[in-house]
Amino acid sequence: MNRLKKDCLSYALMHLEDLQDDLSNQPCTSYVKDIYCDDLHNMIFNTDYFIIGTWKARQWLGDNLLEVISYIREYEKNYFDFMETTTDFSSTESISNMISYILGQEIFQESKIFNCLNGRLYSKLNKFTLDLLIKEFRYKLKN
Repeated sequence: MNRLKKDCLSYALMHLEDLQDDLSNQPCTSYVKDIYCDDLHNMIFNTDYFIIGTWKARQWLGDNLLEVISYIREYEKNYFDFMETTTDFSSTESISNMISYILGQEIFQESKIFNCLNGRLYSKLNKFTLDLLIKEFRYKLKN
């Protein structure tokens, strides 16, 4: 499961670096396209597929499939009303995308920088805070 989480961290870092490239010639206080810090997780892990293709999803999940299914079920039981399940467990692609969403949420919840940013309601993401997030994620990826 740690490998999956590192892959999700790498994926988030790649997206944040793409945002940083968009701001390369801007002053430090420039805002990132009207993006609020609260929207980062959704923007990275919910607006596009993490993995496309059954074979690729199977390869990525590897031996973790049963553990991942159990993890998703526990998550959905805790976060959705009436204990409903939204993930199609017959599709490894759906399973992969849902676990990436959950792990992405955990990555942002564990981020000290992100938690500081979220302390200010609806704060927009600027170049400085984006740089801090990228540095923190790079550090976590190395350790």
